[in-house]
Amino acid sequence: GKNNNISEEKKKRIQSLSNFQLLALKHAMSFKNVDRIVYSTCSVHDEENEVVVRKALAEANNNSETSGVAQEGNEWELVAPACLKHWPRRGNEGGIGGLTSSQASCLIRCDGLDGDETNGFFVSYFERKKMSVTREPPSSDLGVVTVNQSVDIPVYNGEFLTQSKSEVDISSVGVDDERIEELDNDASLIKMPNHKTKKANITASDNSKSAEKSAKKRDKKLAWKKKQAQLKAQRLKKKPEKRNKASDLVQTDRS
Repeated sequence: GKNNNISEEKKKRIQSLSNFQLLALKHAMSFKNVDRIVYSTCSVHDEENEVVVRKALAEANNNSETSGVAQEGNEWELVAPACLKHWPRRGNEGGIGGLTSSQASCLIRCDGLDGDETNGFFVSYFERKKMSVTREPPSSDLGVVTVNQSVDIPVYNGEFLTQSKSEVDISSVGVDDERIEELDNDASLIKMPNHKTKKANITASDNSKSAEKSAKKRDKKLAWKKKQAQLKAQRLKKKPEKRNKASDLVQTDRS
């Protein structure tokens, strides 16, 4: 019963987020001077991604037509972002999202449970159809529309693709220990500081200071005990002398 309650609560939360995200996206689409929109989430759920995209496209474009203010080219459409044209994982077609294959191929997905080395992530890019005159023809490798790279913004031009081809997995080739040590010692190849080494050095330093402090406390305590023992010995030495004096006084009184 408890697991079912948790599952239902999660479903309600996802639906609540989906409703809010759809409202926000449609609000952005309502501005007449807005021609480009990026809708992105940190989620893997279709309800927050493809479903929101489909509903936003359908409702925003339908509202423009029924309101009587629609103009040719003002409808929204999905466009594949050129900066991520080499990213292999695309959106989900069909299903509860109901997107076509060409629409789904414009979407970007990340899945940390399937080798993407990141949390769940989703990216969609919308443009008004009138912006298509500034775009290049469909990309041959993905079969989807890409953004014109003449736009005055930094765009990806295949650097990550080149990097991924040049990267070598050391575990898959025969690299001996001496070569690995040379690579480790080559300062020109070090891109990131070795936080583990720094942490180890800090820990060793802290341990040394702590040991030194403990030793001082121990020596001080031993000195105090030694002094107390000496004072006690002196007191015990004086006690017999007092007893002897008291005994002499008693004998004198008797006599």
